[in-house]
Amino acid sequence: MPLEAQTPRLDERTAEQIFLELRERIPVYAPEWTDYNESDPGITLLQLFAWLSESMLYQMNRVPERMYLKFLHLLQLELRPAQPATAHLSFTAATGVTELPALPPRTRVSLSATDGEDAIFETLAGLDLIPLELAHVLVYDGAAFAEWNVANAAGRPAWSPFGPTAQPGAALYLGFTPPEGTRPPRLFPQTMRFRVFLPAPTAGAPAVRAEGGLPLAVPPPVTLVWEYRPPGSRFWQELTTFRDESAAFTQEGYLEVEGPADADAFTVDAVTDPHVWLRCRLVAGVYPAGTAPLIAAIRPNVVAAEQLSTVRDEILGDSDGFTLRRTPVQRDSLALHVRRLDDEGNGARWTRVDDFLASNRESLHFTLNPTTGEVRFGDGERGRIPPAGQEILAVEYRYGGGARGNVPPGDGAVLGPAPGVDTVRAERDAVGGGDEQSVKELKARAPSVLRARNRAVSEEDFTELACQAGGVARARAIALMHPDYPGVAVPGAVTVLIVPDNADNPPVPSGDLLRSVAHYLHPFRLLTTELYVSKPRYRSVCVRAVVRADPYASPGTVERAAVAALTTFLDPRQWPFGGELYPTAFYDTLLEVPNLRAVDSLVVEVDGQPHGRLDVAVRLDRDELVYSGAHEIAVRPYTDW
Repeated sequence: MPLEAQTPRLDERTAEQIFLELRERIPVYAPEWTDYNESDPGITLLQLFAWLSESMLYQMNRVPERMYLKFLHLLQLELRPAQPATAHLSFTAATGVTELPALPPRTRVSLSATDGEDAIFETLAGLDLIPLELAHVLVYDGAAFAEWNVANAAGRPAWSPFGPTAQPGAALYLGFTPPEGTRPPRLFPQTMRFRVFLPAPTAGAPAVRAEGGLPLAVPPPVTLVWEYRPPGSRFWQELTTFRDESAAFTQEGYLEVEGPADADAFTVDAVTDPHVWLRCRLVAGVYPAGTAPLIAAIRPNVVAAEQLSTVRDEILGDSDGFTLRRTPVQRDSLALHVRRLDDEGNGARWTRVDDFLASNRESLHFTLNPTTGEVRFGDGERGRIPPAGQEILAVEYRYGGGARGNVPPGDGAVLGPAPGVDTVRAERDAVGGGDEQSVKELKARAPSVLRARNRAVSEEDFTELACQAGGVARARAIALMHPDYPGVAVPGAVTVLIVPDNADNPPVPSGDLLRSVAHYLHPFRLLTTELYVSKPRYRSVCVRAVVRADPYASPGTVERAAVAALTTFLDPRQWPFGGELYPTAFYDTLLEVPNLRAVDSLVVEVDGQPHGRLDVAVRLDRDELVYSGAHEIAVRPYTDW
């Protein structure tokens, strides 16, 4: 017999139901009792007993839930802490600086969140700013120059950095405004950092492979060289490229290039004023036909930042357990030391572990609950107890996170000293932020979490882990599916389709979110698994109907309610992947609308084409979802025939 059949049934009767059952028993046990009015004292007593019984049943019914949560706690399944969002920030140097501005790692920046409050971000790396303003962006396609200043500044529309054909000899020219007055000792830092941003079309970004430091699946087919002109020379000199995450401008990523100490200012094409020019030249190879790169913008002085704040030297007491003041805590960021009270140093460092099962009595181990900030030490047998009279010091930890960190693009403010910095701006939506997991969600996902156990083998494992990534509303993993070979079963390939947690229609993940999820999933996959993260395929469904409403109901209100009901029914955040959509289901959806009495006619369009017969289902592939198109509802008064 299935285990589900053995599950005990809980008593969910309300006080009203209990009272009615008691009243129905009066003729059996007390036939002389004939007054059932609420003014009768006996009826009042029955109502009192019914209310007390409902209260007792409520507590009794909660016992299984408490036991279930205690079981999850025994298995060390805790609420997933809030996850920090990641943003890409571009900095602008102040006018007239004489020294190269430098930002240290974890520079704090305040950005405006959607709730009107500020979200605090910290940069993940240091940044040496180019103090010169990027004034001109030119593209030389081998025959003529084209100016893309406006498109690059606005981040739209898409433009090719090497022209439409991208042949050897084509080049991207970046013109910087030369300094006024006395030239500083260096015009550029030793390492210049740029970021390539790809367009964000409504169709979404291409699939992202979880590389994890592995070589690219398809290496860049071209060779690019960055160059500058030294002072007094008419010849271009090559610069060293340290890193190219953009794979020759074919994907979003950072570029790190050697910065020349000095460079000549000269004129190029229609730019009559002398500027300091850098160029990226295509020297060998060609892109495959039809795949010349298209970008939205190239930005200097960009660095990634996380929605986390750093706390240092927090004294936490001298007990065997305590709670950090700031939560939620990033799990691996806590550096904990135990020292003598008269010790001016940091003392001995203790190591965070998941549990004390492998600890002995000499192990300097502790555990951390990132959600509550609670730190626990061992019991003397498994894990050492901090000696009495010694001070426990959190040398450093980072806290923060949440969905509110998914801030839109916009200007921000640098918190703290930042000499030489004028402005800071988030170039794209921050992605990856997620709120703390709710108890309801933990209970629903506990079985799949137990099956996955922090590794991804089956489709269900990848699906569950993808849902844990910040900014993901739902996911679906499909084995043997390769985004470059649709319809072909590719051994070892797994494609994870994600639906972002946003209000777009349809919700299409951005390139940054795809990369964030791919980076999150990479440590869980097997070495032999070729993992991709992509978007679902969406099919637009539009309903055109003539309905009848109550004569005294507002037609506009009924129309809006009908459109809202159809939109909710077709919401891709709750619609199952694949399967079948029967057009007759729209009748039930419309007839549940208040004041809507009948449906005269109904036509369903799929991807702009009439579906035809209403008794024939719309069949969806396993990677497809539906979403609402522009529904048209005509409301007419209902009359009895």
